[in-house]
Amino acid sequence: MATKSALSVYKGLLRELSINNSKFSYRSLPVYLKIKDEYRRHRPITAKHCKPNDEILFVASTYLSYLESARKRKIIQSIYSKGERSVQQAANIVGLALPEIIDRPYLPIDQRSQQ
Repeated sequence: MATKSALSVYKGLLRELSINNSKFSYRSLPVYLKIKDEYRRHRPITAKHCKPNDEILFVASTYLSYLESARKRKIIQSIYSKGERSVQQAANIVGLALPEIIDRPYLPIDQRSQQ
């Protein structure tokens, strides 16, 4: 996995926040204020190889990955979630055919052995 720069992770986080909250401005959200505060307080610099900065950048990129995955999951679920399918429909999706059902009159077990 290629490491991302702190600025690209920050921009990615802001982009995901704006996509997920298209009804209103993301700048009023508490999560935006928290992200902005964390970036200003820690100022992750990728040029230095400090463990705390690398850890903060890792947490930020993990959160970015979470936001991207949640958005993609919503899209996939809206496309493919059609509710419960019948056995016949599920078999047709994978290319199988169910056997034909033959209606026979019900016979008790003792009469079946006589035939």
